[in-house]
Amino acid sequence: MGEDVSEQLELIKSAFKVIRTRRQKKACARCDVIVQAPAPARPIERGIAGPGLLARVMTAKYAEHTPLYRQSDIFARQGVALSGATMAGWVGLCSNLLTPLADALCDYVMSTGKVHVDDTPVDVLQPGNGKPKTGRLWVYVRDDRNAGSTLPPAVWFAYSPDRKCVHPQTHLAGFSGLLQADAYTSYNPLYEAGHIREVGCMAHARREIHDIHMRTPSPTTAEALQRIGELYASKPTSGDVRPGRENRCAKRDPDHCSSIWRAGSGKN
Repeated sequence: MGEDVSEQLELIKSAFKVIRTRRQKKACARCDVIVQAPAPARPIERGIAGPGLLARVMTAKYAEHTPLYRQSDIFARQGVALSGATMAGWVGLCSNLLTPLADALCDYVMSTGKVHVDDTPVDVLQPGNGKPKTGRLWVYVRDDRNAGSTLPPAVWFAYSPDRKCVHPQTHLAGFSGLLQADAYTSYNPLYEAGHIREVGCMAHARREIHDIHMRTPSPTTAEALQRIGELYASKPTSGDVRPGRENRCAKRDPDHCSSIWRAGSGKN
């Protein structure tokens, strides 16, 4: 008579396990030499955490935004006591292990002819006294999908303890091509060197006009925002990149940008 098939989605909870390795020692009856198989390799030398646990901690912290103290509480409910300080040490050591991957990611991002960069403040605790200070994260983006590229996009993050100009100059020392950024003066020496060409960021320009418009709205700022919107609308999407249309947009955009500038500055 056949059968009925039904499905139910269920969750299998992750579980901790202790992997115990026994290594026998043997001695030669004639020469008294003791031999023993080498211990299995560990991600962290003499550490108790296996690769799966380390991956779980790192993923929860950076991909799922779960602080270490919350992870400690989660693990405690499963009967495992792991302090935030212990896991913080693991995070630091994992960062060292992942350095080759970070270097490869940097090389991939910088190997293209166009990079977008922006920096953002991040609060960090100073070693020793534990007082907060402001560091910087420099975000370098490679994404040419809107230009029809099938190469995967990528983002490389670089940390610095301050916003001094030496940091972007160091990060971009081997880069040559178009750099899309805000008007931060630290990038100027890179443009003056000649191997990097400045490409303005319309998002930053719009943000300044938008902030002024929110504080003191006027016909001038409203017109500038409208024209920026029209500029975005004229660009083809990633699924509609046609050479003919792109050329028409490129020819029209310079005049359109000039009109936006005149509207934003009050010049006609």
